[in-house]
Amino acid sequence: SSITPAVNQIELHPRLQQHASREYARSRGIEIEAWSPLGQGTILDDPAIGKIAAAHGKSPAQIILRWHLEQGHTVLSKSVTPARMRDNAAIFDFALDADESAAIAALNTDSRVGPDPVELN
Repeated sequence: SSITPAVNQIELHPRLQQHASREYARSRGIEIEAWSPLGQGTILDDPAIGKIAAAHGKSPAQIILRWHLEQGHTVLSKSVTPARMRDNAAIFDFALDADESAAIAALNTDSRVGPDPVELN
């Protein structure tokens, strides 16, 4: 197509950071929307995330969602639980420092929780 998409939704979370896809999108003015931003919950018990959460008095989910925002991603977290919805929205009263951001960056293992789009074709 000759039309550049405005948004590309890709699986993106601390264990699958998709650096090349993010850079490609950025270079073409395409917004990245994180699909499965919490890694379907598989990252919530990570010790590094837990340490950062404790330091801020926040939940692990809040830390990960804040990380996404600081990375410039659009994030839509899925929940049907009102308390979780409120918690997911309460991420604007703190910021991650450079060491915390580096600790989250170090979690990248290129591990998917969803299907690989290449294998779907």
